[in-house]
Amino acid sequence: MHVVQGNSTEYKPKRGDLIALTKAKRPRRVDDLNPLIIAYVFSVEDDELHFTVHSSKTISIDERYSFRSGVFLMNLTTNTRIWKALHNRDANLSLIKSVLQANNADTEQPVSSMNFGNDVLDIMRSSNLNSSQESAILACLETRQIHDKTSSVKLIWGPPGTGKTKTVATLLFALLNQGCKTVVCAPTNTAVVGVATRLLALVKESSSLEDSTYGLGDIVLVGNRVRMGIDDRGNDDLLNVFLDHRISILRELFSPLTRWERSLESVIDVLENTVSNYKRYMLLSERSEKQESKSLLTTFNEFVKKIFLGSNVGLDKEEALKKEKIITFGEFVKQKFDELSETMEKIHTDMVYLYTHLPKSFISSNDVKNMIATRKTLRRARDFLQENHGSLTFDCFNKLIPVDCLQTLRFLSKRFEYPGLLINDDVRRFCLQNAHIIFCTASGAAEMTAEQTGAIELLVVDEAAQLKECESVAALQLEGLRHAVLIGDELQLPAMVQSEVCEKAKFGRSLFERLVLIGHKKHLLNVQYRMHPSISRFPNMEFYDGKISDADIVKDKNYQKRFLQGNMFGSFSFINVGLGKEEFGDGHSPKNMVEVAVVSEILSTLFKVSHETKTKMSVGVISPYKGQIKAIQERLGNKYSSVSDNLFTLNIRSVDGFQGGEEDIIIISTVRSNGNGNIGFLSNRQRANVALTRARHCLWVLGNERTLVLSGSIWTKL
Repeated sequence: MHVVQGNSTEYKPKRGDLIALTKAKRPRRVDDLNPLIIAYVFSVEDDELHFTVHSSKTISIDERYSFRSGVFLMNLTTNTRIWKALHNRDANLSLIKSVLQANNADTEQPVSSMNFGNDVLDIMRSSNLNSSQESAILACLETRQIHDKTSSVKLIWGPPGTGKTKTVATLLFALLNQGCKTVVCAPTNTAVVGVATRLLALVKESSSLEDSTYGLGDIVLVGNRVRMGIDDRGNDDLLNVFLDHRISILRELFSPLTRWERSLESVIDVLENTVSNYKRYMLLSERSEKQESKSLLTTFNEFVKKIFLGSNVGLDKEEALKKEKIITFGEFVKQKFDELSETMEKIHTDMVYLYTHLPKSFISSNDVKNMIATRKTLRRARDFLQENHGSLTFDCFNKLIPVDCLQTLRFLSKRFEYPGLLINDDVRRFCLQNAHIIFCTASGAAEMTAEQTGAIELLVVDEAAQLKECESVAALQLEGLRHAVLIGDELQLPAMVQSEVCEKAKFGRSLFERLVLIGHKKHLLNVQYRMHPSISRFPNMEFYDGKISDADIVKDKNYQKRFLQGNMFGSFSFINVGLGKEEFGDGHSPKNMVEVAVVSEILSTLFKVSHETKTKMSVGVISPYKGQIKAIQERLGNKYSSVSDNLFTLNIRSVDGFQGGEEDIIIISTVRSNGNGNIGFLSNRQRANVALTRARHCLWVLGNERTLVLSGSIWTKL
């Protein structure tokens, strides 16, 4: 059966997929799906070619082979998780009931960083936070000091460019240092990876050890490896905290068949007994030599026989003696090291695995220092033997392999026999229960149980304004949870809702927005570090009532850049494309080919200037309409994607796909061009906010001035 997925014909089935079955060979229209039969994929074979489905109606044996193709509709896994969580009668509802009450508190009490100890103070200083970021983090940390049974929720309001991700990462780093059991979730795998990456960078930067992976055992990333973009190359940091990878590493380390202490014992034996083994070897060689000497004393008859009959027995023995030449101590040691070369490399690797993947509660920093010192000693000894094995003496060897190196190896073989739950092979539970920070999607959080993870103290939801209320509520039911922190901006795009009925019913509304509506206070991050002031001025006044300040860095005269000559290409410009014409294709998403041509011309000029002047530029082209995005991509083809020098980078996406992104130059194509001011969902304020706040240095808006003025929308004000 042929299954079509969007514009692609390559379909890889996943459990939870919903497929519309059809008898048509190549369905082109909705009518081709009549009569509508829905199939739900509930198991997939390893080859991804065979899968089993439940159908919405009984299909007879005769009918089974009449279905020639199918159309992929959606994957229900996330929806199923949320549905189960919302209908769980044993769910923890204490936090939900608490946070959904109206908050009548008029003011937030100021919080001092002095209340949280030197570790938090050091983190605050090293992160170079502004006062609003610091205040937001301290207010969240304060929830841990509430010792009664009161539940609480904190809202961090992060407008565009205000360092929201930096603030979240610093908060998580402080929670990690305090040993606070925290689940961190976001709407998508991509968003989860984004905040996890920032935290991992902070952990590595702060490490005082030579190997900065120590401590990653306290962090776990749970999710879909493919969707998170985690592979075996180029994503080492993410791979080191990815749960499935960690499980496979620990199982291998502590498997009865491949237990790493066996490798240690063989190396310890060589290092500890090399001198005595060589002395034994010399003694045996001397005895063997004496026996060989006696055997060479032949009788006169044998001697005569050898001379006259040409016997080569003696010659054979002489050759044997040559072959059994006694080797020096250095050669003996080198031989032993060569025999154990693979074993030693495995020990080096296993040491790194141990202090990377075991939680800090199972391995101290002193253990790690000893491991690193031992690895260095073994490598130094191996390198020395390659060059100087001929002159190696007993005393030299004892200095080369110090006593503390042997002590470390002996200690390790006993110290890490079987940590905790690994005895029962329940590695997954061991990793989750001993982690302080667990990253996952919101739907993934809904599936976690106290038996798996242990008691969760705090929930942090990033991009909370893009998460449907039902998704947030599912995550808030984690057993034992008393406190939550939601980070987002309800004035940017909400969660995507396909159905108009659902949209009218506010199905896409976030819990963040609801809490704001019922009076919960928001900690505003009030300094923006992205946009040139001429770009930030309009959205700041229009959406944020002028509450956002421009950071010194964007006000510096060097931040203003002129990539092209002419007043039309200043920091902020509206370029009137009055002769454009909006066209509606089969997908009912409009396009404007005149604006496509203008965009193409501007990009061509930018590209030329970039390469002639060797100026690095990152350019984003944004449009609210997928039809326009497709038209621009088709016009440009691979013209800029094949450039390998990274001087000029181009990103073309819809407004919805650009949320969270930023570029040096942003070109917005508004598309709509008519005489009655009809601009459709271009008038959406949240969508406009996102589009207008992506540029760092230059924002150029293309559109029909007359149409936008007549629209009576935010674009009229612009």
